[in-house]
Amino acid sequence: MSDVGLWTLDRFPVVYDQGEPKAVLVDVASFGKIQTILDNLMDRNLEPEDAILAASGLLEKLVEQARATPSSNDWEQDLDEL
Repeated sequence: MSDVGLWTLDRFPVVYDQGEPKAVLVDVASFGKIQTILDNLMDRNLEPEDAILAASGLLEKLVEQARATPSSNDWEQDLDEL
């Protein structure tokens, strides 16, 4: 199964309470993938390079540059080319 679109709401049933979305139901296989991703994010060790980048002021410049750059029409293709 492809992971493309794993995080879209139209992929899972939404539970409503008085017309307000309150929860999302996921199948066990998708839950396992989501749990793995979240576990990896929580267990991620800080890299020394992260602190250096944050302290250098370069990170803010990169964010400004990214915001000033128009969005890609085909980001998946651009990423594949990298």
